[in-house]
Amino acid sequence: MARLSLEERREAAIAATLRVIAADGVEAATTRRIATEANMGQSSIFYAFASRDELLAAVVEHGVAQELDSMNEWLETLADAPVGDTPMEDLVRAGLLAFAENAITEPARQQVLIGLALYARRTPGLEYLAERLYDGYYDVAARVLDESARIGGRSWSQPTAELAPTVIALSDGITLCWLGTGSRERVNAVVESAVTLILGYLR
Repeated sequence: MARLSLEERREAAIAATLRVIAADGVEAATTRRIATEANMGQSSIFYAFASRDELLAAVVEHGVAQELDSMNEWLETLADAPVGDTPMEDLVRAGLLAFAENAITEPARQQVLIGLALYARRTPGLEYLAERLYDGYYDVAARVLDESARIGGRSWSQPTAELAPTVIALSDGITLCWLGTGSRERVNAVVESAVTLILGYLR
């Protein structure tokens, strides 16, 4: 077997950790279990990461990067949209549906990130992982709000950095709705309620 580079070991360990957490939760993601899943020795895990906590942090960063990539693809489709031609209601709905599509197409990733956030919050010393995850989400939400306002030719009654946590709370609800019910009809109903709430922050 060819010797793996450091980056290849890191990528293999992250992918294995995601699979283990998706299957059995964060508590099951021991370095031994991760090494077995990745088909490598535990020494390779510790060569790539100083500790299990550092590996979990890398998993969080990987998940946030994937979320950012998904939303960036959606934002790029709006880059050339004429200002004022699209109703704000349609823009906000499209943004929320883009969030929803992440949950629908990548449910395992969403389960992993939710599990990591909850685990981090109740584990002393790891709280920063949940904060890092949600800071990434808030950045994405603020960008979506900024782009929607630009294209819609409108403005928000509060800074988008302050509105972002509300948007993410709504997107979390949409995600949990899908994970809990698997019903697009119910997801769409939650999205419509969220659209109404967010539009209430327009000037």
